[in-house]
Amino acid sequence: MRGSEKKRSNFIYKKRRANLVTVLVRISFLLLMIIIIASLVYTFRDHYEDSQGDGISYPDAVYFTVMSITTTGYGDIVPVSESARIFDTVLITFGRAAMWFVIVGTTYQFIYDRYREAVMMKTIQRTLKDHILIVGYTTSGQTTADELVSRGSKKRNIVVITTDPDEAQLAADDGFISINGDASKETVLMDAMVEKASSIVISTRKDDNNILITLTAKYLNPGIRVISQVTDLENIKLLKKSGVETIIAPAVTSGSLMATATSQPNVVHLLEDVMTSEKGMYLSQREVMGVELGKDPRSLKGIVVLGVVRSEKVLSLEKMDRLKLREGDHLLIMDD
Repeated sequence: MRGSEKKRSNFIYKKRRANLVTVLVRISFLLLMIIIIASLVYTFRDHYEDSQGDGISYPDAVYFTVMSITTTGYGDIVPVSESARIFDTVLITFGRAAMWFVIVGTTYQFIYDRYREAVMMKTIQRTLKDHILIVGYTTSGQTTADELVSRGSKKRNIVVITTDPDEAQLAADDGFISINGDASKETVLMDAMVEKASSIVISTRKDDNNILITLTAKYLNPGIRVISQVTDLENIKLLKKSGVETIIAPAVTSGSLMATATSQPNVVHLLEDVMTSEKGMYLSQREVMGVELGKDPRSLKGIVVLGVVRSEKVLSLEKMDRLKLREGDHLLIMDD
């Protein structure tokens, strides 16, 4: 797959690049300036002389204005009165400055932004390590990023990748490293330094795209942990085979919560509290400490153990009967 896609991604920053609208506004301003000056020249055409001696028409006035502000000046139309010379000195000079502002300023801005983007990209890529990639910045992607920050992750350690320019700009405005590109392309993931990333969270609404992103990420970094949402439950097996370790089905989760809320609304409130770190308690996972080895997980003081992870399998409360903690086990606990 490597090298199949040459198009590079774009790093997005809080300040947008000069876009087409900006250029059109500047060009419109310049054209308006030319029309105003040409109209004044035509109004006082008796103060100008044409080398052909047939008078000054409006097209002649436009021609004179453009030739003057561009410093071409063929000399076929010239001011012949003192007032016309003063007029040229003031307004034509102003028009010339406006022209150079539009042409040089816009060109400089494009070149500067390109250079700044390249420098920023290299700087960011050098510092990224054990970071988290989030693909998609819809509601689920935004919630994921916010929750990671609430749990202690630094914004500079979270990279958002999205094909939507507006989402990319929003992520940048929120303070995250943002890339506008297709995460199923190797070049985009390489720009995001996927080979150094610890995890990738895929929150697009298309299961086939999620599978392709997973395969590409695993190809570039076999050790990366992949978390993906699924829309169609029939695709869970495909996602697992592609390398996804954790699969989230938002439709199933929300449906279960809504069913619970019909008879036990307080249970739903508690679950929301547990799932969101900012609201108080939340679930977390940690490795078993030395003083805990050989003990019954339910007997540990000061913590609420909800499960034990052993050999990548989760042992829930009913499976922890007579279980003794071993080295390498992880505890699923309620924390605050």
